[in-house]
Amino acid sequence: MTISLPERKAPVHGDFDVVVAGGGFGGVAAALAAARNGAKTLLLEKSATLGGLGTAGFVVIYLPLCDGFGHQVSFGIVEELLKLPLKCSPVKPNGAWADPKNATVEELAARRYELVYHPAPMSLGLEQVLLDAGVTIYYDTLITDILKDASGAITHVVVDNKSGCGVFSTKFVVDGTGDADLCKFADEECEISKLNKLGAWYYSLNDHNEIELRTHAVHPYNSPDHVRHMCLDGTDFRDVSKHIIESHKLVVLENEYHNLKPREELGKEIFFPGFIPSMACFRMTRRIVAPYTMTEEDNHKWHDDAVGIFPDWRKRGPVYALPYRSLYAQKTPNLITVGRCISTTGDTWDVARVIPVCAISGEAAGTAAALCLKGNVQKFADLNVKQLQQTLVNAGVALDRSLVENIYE
Repeated sequence: MTISLPERKAPVHGDFDVVVAGGGFGGVAAALAAARNGAKTLLLEKSATLGGLGTAGFVVIYLPLCDGFGHQVSFGIVEELLKLPLKCSPVKPNGAWADPKNATVEELAARRYELVYHPAPMSLGLEQVLLDAGVTIYYDTLITDILKDASGAITHVVVDNKSGCGVFSTKFVVDGTGDADLCKFADEECEISKLNKLGAWYYSLNDHNEIELRTHAVHPYNSPDHVRHMCLDGTDFRDVSKHIIESHKLVVLENEYHNLKPREELGKEIFFPGFIPSMACFRMTRRIVAPYTMTEEDNHKWHDDAVGIFPDWRKRGPVYALPYRSLYAQKTPNLITVGRCISTTGDTWDVARVIPVCAISGEAAGTAAALCLKGNVQKFADLNVKQLQQTLVNAGVALDRSLVENIYE
């Protein structure tokens, strides 16, 4: 059953060169790169904090920037964001990566270049770096639709917030929603994953008021079969609510199961829920089908339109070059994607969904938007890739094909 909603007029709240949808790491990197390259940039975030799953979801592991054999492969804004929490919290990268200039390759190979951080310092750091760059941030603002012109380009994004319905006009749009929401609004071809397993990251408190991060809530022994084998669709509002409710139940269940142990075995290890995520912790939901879709075959494969390099966070060795063609839309000329929304599939979607790849794709997309603006280029597909690559290299991104093609044992 459907009904017709009444037509309504909406005020134009502002005019921007680039509108970035979503304040996760991909959206932050995109907004930062666009603003630093001279674009008047707006970032719209539906919640009250930046960082997405990496803060509000408590998935507070900044996964590796290295190949596992002691060679850093990811540079630029992705490394800048990793270092933000180091300024105001007692954390540091693993092992010799805390001081890589004074370490040997063998020492660096002993650990991955990654960081476990605290969510609040990271979120506050993300906000400050954007404000310093001149980015306008509007929180508690959800993009609900887009408007297009006759060429198919997005001219306005429609939002809802405490002021009601409104619009922002824009020349270029970055989809950093994590769910390719704007791609859906634009009627772009997308792939949807319905294979999200139930789980939750949360903080527990013990009876000494000590806080500990717990990285899952599905217990292998006492979780019901229907819970352990549950697969959910993060683009369906019913499944989103189901995921949240069932994950809350599992947090309680895990605590109850743990605390059933004899007190003498527990010591001070009796614990109870302290803080739970403020968003659903889906791994993969919806992503665009761009001109090029990355697969496992792209491991150690160089692309002439590479705009970033990233490793496999799950194991040592694999390294991927990120093609520019995997970012921009096919039908909507001024729409580009970042983070989990980019065009990857199969096992590579799992590799590319994490924080570093979000930031790498974000820097590339934001830089591309600013360069299109400067050059009066109407379509992301028409941008001079060599110019984009040189601009990224000048900003500190490494686009060295040897980092991708070298294979270490």
